[in-house]
Amino acid sequence: MLREEQALGVHHFAFLRSWLQGLDLRRAWERYLAFGELSADLRRIERQRGALLRRVLRDGHALNLGLPESERITAELQVLAQPPRGPGAVALPDLDEFIDSQGLDRETHSEAELLREYREFYGLDGVETLPAHREAGSDRSGLAARSLRRIEALLARRPAPPDRVALWLSPAMAERLTAAGIGTLAALVQTVNVFGPNWWRRVQGLGRARADRLLEWLQPLARDWEEPLRSDAREAPQRRIALRTGALGAVQLLPRFALVPLEQLAVPPRLAGGVQAPGLFATRMPNHLGAEDDRQAIEAWLAQYREKPATLRAYRKEVERFYLWCLLERGKALSSVDSRDAQAYREFIRQPPPAWCGAAVVARDDPAWRPFRGPLKPASQRQALVVVQALFDGLRDANYLVGNPLRAVSKKAALVGSHIDIERSFTEAEWAFVRAQLGLEEAAARPRAGVPRGAEQRRLRLVLELLAATGLRLSEIAGATLASVRSVRLDAAGEDATLLSVQGKGGKVREVPLAEDLAALLAAHHADAAAVAPLPSPTPLVCTLAEAPPRWRALADGSLGLERPAITRALGASGLYRMLKRFFTRIAARAHAVDGLDAARLRAASTHWLRHTFARQGAAAQIPVEVLQQALGHASLSTTTIYLGTERVRMVREFEKLKRRRKPE
Repeated sequence: MLREEQALGVHHFAFLRSWLQGLDLRRAWERYLAFGELSADLRRIERQRGALLRRVLRDGHALNLGLPESERITAELQVLAQPPRGPGAVALPDLDEFIDSQGLDRETHSEAELLREYREFYGLDGVETLPAHREAGSDRSGLAARSLRRIEALLARRPAPPDRVALWLSPAMAERLTAAGIGTLAALVQTVNVFGPNWWRRVQGLGRARADRLLEWLQPLARDWEEPLRSDAREAPQRRIALRTGALGAVQLLPRFALVPLEQLAVPPRLAGGVQAPGLFATRMPNHLGAEDDRQAIEAWLAQYREKPATLRAYRKEVERFYLWCLLERGKALSSVDSRDAQAYREFIRQPPPAWCGAAVVARDDPAWRPFRGPLKPASQRQALVVVQALFDGLRDANYLVGNPLRAVSKKAALVGSHIDIERSFTEAEWAFVRAQLGLEEAAARPRAGVPRGAEQRRLRLVLELLAATGLRLSEIAGATLASVRSVRLDAAGEDATLLSVQGKGGKVREVPLAEDLAALLAAHHADAAAVAPLPSPTPLVCTLAEAPPRWRALADGSLGLERPAITRALGASGLYRMLKRFFTRIAARAHAVDGLDAARLRAASTHWLRHTFARQGAAAQIPVEVLQQALGHASLSTTTIYLGTERVRMVREFEKLKRRRKPE
C-alpha cells in the first residue's frame, strides 16, 4: 500500500494508465510496481490500485487550488474521478492511441516494432487482428489516460540518490533494506556495486527474484545519476563464472608476484626456498615430501587431505594466507620464518590491512579476490595458527625443515580456546513451541505446483526430529543416503532396531538408532520427493523437492550453454542450514505472544542447537556418558562430559537445602 510518506513516481502513473487502457491488473502491477513490493496477492493489488487513484485525486485537487486559472486541471480530475469500473471493462486502445500514451517515437521505431510492443504490452501474441480505430464516443479510456498524463506532469517526481528507500518502496521491503544498513537509494547503489550480484544475500528475506526486479527499476535511475550499477549486477554469478572459465580456457593468465591465489602466484627465486637460495631453516637434505622448494613442500603437505575435501579447503585457505604474508609482507621464504615472524602474523590476522580484504565473495580468478574478508574473530585466529602450526609440524616431520616457529607462539598466545556452549540449546518450553509452530505451518500449508501439499513442512519436521533425536551433525545428515539405513536384530529374543550409519569427523563411521516415528517421517518424505521426480540411486536421506535447474557451462568453442547437472537430489548442508534458519526466524516473530519465551534466543538458534539439545536431554535422562559419546561421535570423553550439567543443577539445589538449614528459626 502507498503510505503518506511515499512519493508519487512515474511508475505509479504508468501502472494506473496501463489499467485504464485495459491491461490486466496483475500484469500492470508486475510491469510497474512489483519491484518495490513483497506481496503479489491480487486482492492487495486491487486495494493498492484504489488507494493510488484516491491519492492522485487528492494531491491533484490540492495542487489545482494553487494553479493559475489557465493551467488548472479541473477537467482532467473530473475525468479521472470516473474511471472504468474494473479491469477488462474497457476496450483496448487502437495502435495510434497506444503509441501516444506510451510516448513511443514513430520515427525511430518501425511499424513492425511498434506492433510487437503493442502485442507484448497487452499479451496479444495469439491474436490475429488488432482493435480498429474507435469512434469519439467510445474514447473514454483514452481520455482518462490522457488526463492522467497531464496530472502526472505536475505530480510525479523522480527518485534522487539521497531519498530514503521508504519513500519509494513498500514499508515491508524498506524495513528489510534499512535493517541491512541500506537506508537510502544512494546506499542501495553503493551496496550493489560493492557486493555485486550476491548483494541481496545481505538483506534478510529479499531473495534473488525480488532483488532482480528492484535492480530493473534502479538501473536506469543510477545511470541518470551518473552512478551506474556495475555491469554484472544482474548477471547470475554461476553464468559469470562459466563465462570467465570459457574465456580463460583460451587465454592463459600469466603467473605474477602479487596478492593473488596460489595457482596464479609466481615466486621469485630469492624467496622460493630452492637450491638457488635455500631457506634459513631448511635441512638442505632429502625429505619425504620430495619437495625441492617451499611451494612444492606446501602442495605435498596439502595433498594428504585430498580425500577430505572440507578439511583441504579449510587448510588451503589458511596456508595460502600465511604463505602470501611471508612473501609480500615479510619478504621471506617460508623456510626462513622464525618465531618473531610467527608472532607478527598473529598480530596481522587480528586486523588485516584493507588491501588484503575483499568486500565480497568473488571467484578466485577475479581481480577483486583477496585472502581476507576482514579481521578474524578470536576463534578464527586460533584456527589459523593451529593450521599453520600443523603445516610446520608436517614439514619438520618430513625432514624439510629443522623446526616449527609456531610452537612458541601457540603456547604464549592468549587466544580463546574452542569450547561447547551448552546454553545454546532448546529448553523444554522452547522445544515444545518449536514443534507446535511447525504443526501450525503444516496445517496451513498451501499447494504448490508439482509438489505434494505440506511436503516442505514434512521435510522440515524430519530434519528437526532427526537432529534432535540423534545428535547428528548437519554434514552427517547431508551426506547420508537411504543405503545407510538398515534393520538389525539385536538379540536372540528377536528384538529388531533400525540403525543409521554416518561418516563423522576424521572419516569415522558410527551408527545411531532411529525410532519408529523417525522411520515413518523418512518414508513420508521420500514419497513426497518421488512424487516430484524420480529419485536417483543411491537416494539421499534428505532430498530436494525440485529438479535441479540447468547451469551455465563454458563450451569448447568458448560460448556458453545451459546444461542440466547430474541428478543427485541431495539437499546439501548449506540448504539444510538455510531451511532451519528461516524457520527459526519465522517462529521467533511469534514468540512474543508466549510468556517465558525469548524471541532473540529463537532467532539466534541454529542447527547445532539441536545437537546440543539432544546431548542435554540425554544427560538429563541419565544415559551413560560413554553411550552419549558414541552417539555424538566425540573423540574424547571429556568433551561429552561438558553436557553433564545436571550434576551442577543437583549441587546448587543441595546447597539450597543447606542454606535453608542455616537460617535461624
